[in-house]
Parts: sequence; structure tokens; C-alpha cells
Amino acid sequence: MFEYLWFIVPGVLAGTIAGFMPGVGIFASMMILLPWLNSIGPMELIAFYIALASTTQYIGSITATVFGLPGEASSLPAVKEGNQMFKQGNGAFAISGAAIGSFVGSILIVALVSIFIGSLDQIYRIYNTKTLAIILFSVSILICLTSEKKVLAIALAIVGYFLGRVGCRHIDATCFATFDNPDLTTGLPMISVVCALFVFPQLLKTHVIPDTKILDVPFTLLHIRTYWKNITSSLRGTVIGFFAGFTPGVSTVLSSNLAYNVEKWLQRKKGKYTEGNYNSLVSAETANNAGAFTVLLPLVVFGIPLVPSEALLFELLMTKGTILGQNFTAEFFFSNLVLVLVITNFIALFLAWPMAKYVCYMQKIPVNYFKIFVFALMIYSIYINGVNSFQETYNLLVFFALLPLGYILRKVDTLPLVFVFIIQTRLDVVTISLMDMLF
Repeated sequence: MFEYLWFIVPGVLAGTIAGFMPGVGIFASMMILLPWLNSIGPMELIAFYIALASTTQYIGSITATVFGLPGEASSLPAVKEGNQMFKQGNGAFAISGAAIGSFVGSILIVALVSIFIGSLDQIYRIYNTKTLAIILFSVSILICLTSEKKVLAIALAIVGYFLGRVGCRHIDATCFATFDNPDLTTGLPMISVVCALFVFPQLLKTHVIPDTKILDVPFTLLHIRTYWKNITSSLRGTVIGFFAGFTPGVSTVLSSNLAYNVEKWLQRKKGKYTEGNYNSLVSAETANNAGAFTVLLPLVVFGIPLVPSEALLFELLMTKGTILGQNFTAEFFFSNLVLVLVITNFIALFLAWPMAKYVCYMQKIPVNYFKIFVFALMIYSIYINGVNSFQETYNLLVFFALLPLGYILRKVDTLPLVFVFIIQTRLDVVTISLMDMLF
């Protein structure tokens, strides 16, 4: 009955690597593992995703604290405060505080969700296909507007839309840019496009892990007592992360940075803030994990993905005949999702605290060797994914054809492009609806 829980293990392993190695985030990890993800069941896939997303947040705080290197944008507060604590000789408390705060935030968020879980079914009734499509369109626009280079982000989103339009679609029985090629009528393979235009540019970015002393973090009551004395900061982070997590496209980034700045302001008001502040670090890391779980709610309850990795998860589940948001029940939420969340956080807590020393041994892997391995694995995944549809040559050709564009975009955030590319089919509903209204 609970066989899917075993898939927490590969999720934790993938999350550990994704959190430790900059450039290999949740989305990129899923693309590299896509052939395997296509072969597992819906609940196994959901368990894997929750474990991957949760563990990445934990491990990211270790690299930020010890090496001053953010695994993701949500780890930036840990870079500023955690790494400073490490330099001051308090790195062990920075790691334990971030780990305990992340664990507490994830558990408390379940209690907050349970308060209004009973009314979610009523909220769902206002949603229909067109409403969901319009919301996804709005999410796409918001992702573009929150990018540093807004005009470029919008242009990339448009490119992503037209790349997604290649092929023949059933919605209006039209074909676009197929050039009478049978392979192109099926559309551009998602794994080829995303690997070339998202994963490959990430691998090209320079991330130098500094050679520093690996920290041994004792598992003692002193660390728990230190956290307990400052638990109010963690509670504030939980509440902020809960509400900020609903923000499309920037959920965990907004959660951690908003909680961090609020706590920093409060500590300054008390005259207690100096760089390397424990309270600010704990509040940010608690909000980070709280937001990571909150962002799942629109997906599992309404079928609305707010970040690219969720859009990919949604599409994968659809191919397996499972559509999130249909027939959602509180029983499914608590007996399945919460169970996976709790087990994952127990494992990640130990990885990010007493076992942090061993996680840091990954520092010994030369970054360039690791990137070469990831690139080779990526090509293998693209090939295997093509074998399943008898289009292995086509998949590889599309990938290599798009690599030059990926190289050109290596210094650009290509998330708007890949997000719109993935959800393009549902955005067509908006386009057709607007056309019907105008003409």
C-alpha cells in the first residue's frame, strides 16, 4: 500500500546533489532523470518530487554556510549570515539552526494548512479550464516581470511559446512549422529543448567551490537549546513562508528573503543585529522550507503549477492519466503528501545537521568532472527518452541543433522560456478564447 514511500530515497539522493552543486537545481535534476521518471507510477513520482524539492532546500543551506556558495537564490540569506557565522567560528550553530528551523517550518506548515483544508473543495469549484489557463498565463507574465531583465524575459517567453507551437495540435486541427517533416508534426521533444536551453546553460556557468576546512557539526542538546531560545524567529519565518509561498514563480526566493529582511529589521530595532546573525538565518531558512511546501498546494489542490519544476511534474502526471486538482480530498493530502513530507524532513534533518560533514565531502569532486558527467548523462537520457517513442535520432538532433542557442543564452535566466514552452498547450486555450472574442 505504501510502496511509493521507497521513492523518497532516490528523491533525497537527487536533492542532496541538486542542493550541493550549483546549477543542478530541482528542474534540471528532473530533466536529467526524465526517462526514469516516465517509467514510475503517479504516487511514486509525487513522493520523489517532494523528497527532491525538500532536500534541496536543506542541503543548499550547507553549501551557503560552509562555502559561501548559494545552491539557489533562496539560499542567499544563508550566504550572508551563515557564511559569516562560519568565518566567526560559529558555523556549527549556523548549520544546526538552519536544519532545525527548516524541519520545524515544514512540520508547522502542515498545522497551518489543516486550518483551511476543509474549504478548499469549495474554492476549487470556481475553476474551469479557461480559468486555469488564464491563471497560468498570468503566472508566466509574473515570472517575466520578476526577472532582472524584463524585456528580455518577455522575449524569451514568446520564443518558448512558439517552440511549443511547433507540430500539429488537436485543439484546432492546425499545424505550425512542420515543413512536411513527420517528426516535427509530433512537436519538439520537451527533454531536448529544456536540456539544451536550460540545463546546458547552467552547466556553462562558472561555480568555483572554495577549498575550505570541512566542518564537523556535533549533534548535541546545546544546539537544540540555542534554537529553542530563538524559536520566535523561526515561528515568524513559518508564517511569512506560508503566505509568501503562494507567489507564482518566486515562492521560496520571496519567502526566504522576505523573512530574512523582516527579522533583520527586528534585530536592528532591538540593537542586536551584527553580520552573522543567528535569528535572521533561522527565520530565512524556516521560511524557505515553509514556502517550498506551500507552493505545492495550488498544484495538488487546483492543478496550478507555480514554478517550472511543478509544471514539468504536472505534465508527467498527465501522461500517466493523473490530473492534479481533480477529486482532491483532505484524506489524500494528510495520508499521502504529509506522510512523505514528514519522512523526508526527518531524513534531511540528519543529512543537513549531524551528517553535514559527510555531505561536504562532495567538495572533493572536481567541478569540471562533475559537469562532464552530467552532460554525458543528459545525452543518454535524451537518447533513452527517444527510444521509448522510436525517435531517438530526432531527439538528439533537436538537442544538438539548439545547443548553439543555449550557449548564447548562457548568461541569461531562461526560466521564462522553458516554463512557457512546457505549458504552451494550455496557454493555447487562452489564445483561442481571445481570438473568439475579438473575431
